[in-house]
Amino acid sequence: MASFSSILLVLLYVLTLFNVGYGGEMESMEDGELLGLFEVMGSLLDDPTWAQVHPQPCTDTPWPGVQCELMAQEDGANGQQDYNPTIFHVTKIHIGTDILTPPCKPTATLSSRGLMKLPYLKTLSLFNCFNVTPFSLSSSLFENNSLSSLEHLALVANPSLHGSIPSSLGNIQSLRVLSLSQNMLSGEIPQEICGLVNLQQLDLSYNHLTGSVPQDIGKLQSLTIFDLSYNMLGGQLPSSFGQLKSLQKIDLGFNDLTGRVPQELGNLSRLVLFDLSHNFINGPLPESLSGLKQLEYLVIQDNPINTGMPLFIGSLGRLKVLSFSRCGLMGPILTSLSMLKNLTALSLDNNSLNGTVPSLIGSLPNLEQLNLSQNNLSGEMLVSQEFINRIGMRLDIRGNNGLCIKNNTSSEVKSPISCVSSRNRTSWNKSSLGDQEEEDECGHMNSDLYQSSWSSKNHYYGYEFRLWLEQMFLVMMFLLL
Repeated sequence: MASFSSILLVLLYVLTLFNVGYGGEMESMEDGELLGLFEVMGSLLDDPTWAQVHPQPCTDTPWPGVQCELMAQEDGANGQQDYNPTIFHVTKIHIGTDILTPPCKPTATLSSRGLMKLPYLKTLSLFNCFNVTPFSLSSSLFENNSLSSLEHLALVANPSLHGSIPSSLGNIQSLRVLSLSQNMLSGEIPQEICGLVNLQQLDLSYNHLTGSVPQDIGKLQSLTIFDLSYNMLGGQLPSSFGQLKSLQKIDLGFNDLTGRVPQELGNLSRLVLFDLSHNFINGPLPESLSGLKQLEYLVIQDNPINTGMPLFIGSLGRLKVLSFSRCGLMGPILTSLSMLKNLTALSLDNNSLNGTVPSLIGSLPNLEQLNLSQNNLSGEMLVSQEFINRIGMRLDIRGNNGLCIKNNTSSEVKSPISCVSSRNRTSWNKSSLGDQEEEDECGHMNSDLYQSSWSSKNHYYGYEFRLWLEQMFLVMMFLLL
């Protein structure tokens, strides 16, 4: 490292002489800041000639992952802004597969000493960089006023990034976006994170974090996106969530959360996505959730709710996706579901719902996915031929005792037997085959109906759907910003 630093110093000296020879008119960087950038890039990239190829990365020899700005500096004498139009400062470092393949060298690390020389850095984003050699975040990286200008920190998809999240991250008061997803981070979420009062997006998903959601999470008043999915977090949801009035996304799916949903969450009037899937949340869900008037995605599947369907569901008029699969729901399907005119996907499978299917569900104009399989539903499902033709293979009513579709004549359906034709055929054969024929006929129809689309390996709310859901939400957020 000493020889590398010596080479950089010599290079800086030559560049200084070059600038002086041209009367100092060339826009440049401060020597210490340029050296810091060289050290950071040298610790990450598998290119020992990067400093020689990009001696002026802000001007004459740019690199796509580095951005610079001319910015005002405070004059220590009078406290006013001193704008120097000839000095550039590094404000962004981004490395990912969109820049290089592979992005970083196998022995990549992150030079703390180099980063400390970049006081104007606003964005640091490293994707797929730490893949071989184990690397952990040093607590000193965020201490002593280091990275005090940082607003966006994204260290994503780094399988060799392990260890705990440093509590010193709480010192970066300027931070607006913190994304540490798809790494191998472990341990508890430090309480100091709750001191980042300017934070707007927090994504710690797809790690091995344990402990519970910090009780003081309600202090993050500017938070709009909160994603801790795919970890091993336990405990109960803090009631302080209700203080986050700007929240638009909560994703806590695939954890070990317990207890009930706090009624304070009904205060989140801007919430668009709420995902608690694959936890151990108990019912009943609070009726205060009727206050989530902007909610479009409600995914509660795989939780022991063990109650009837929440009565407030029908009041969430913006809902597009609703999933209560495998939640132990009992009783009838709410007729108020017919009020959800924006609904595109409804999944109530693998519960203990009984009674008939409300006929008005077939009148939902945007419904494209309907899964009612593995319940105790019965009777004739009264839906139009247009509804059947539109949904086609995305309808599943298998595993119900006697539930069938009335007047189904669509050639696109694998088993086009209607309830009427089934009843007539059963009556004709009853003397020779007995009462068992009626059950077999309806059971045969339900088991054949669109079996390929709703197999356990390709369940609509599986992993691929979650990724699609997150991508659609991020696209929507981008368009709104």
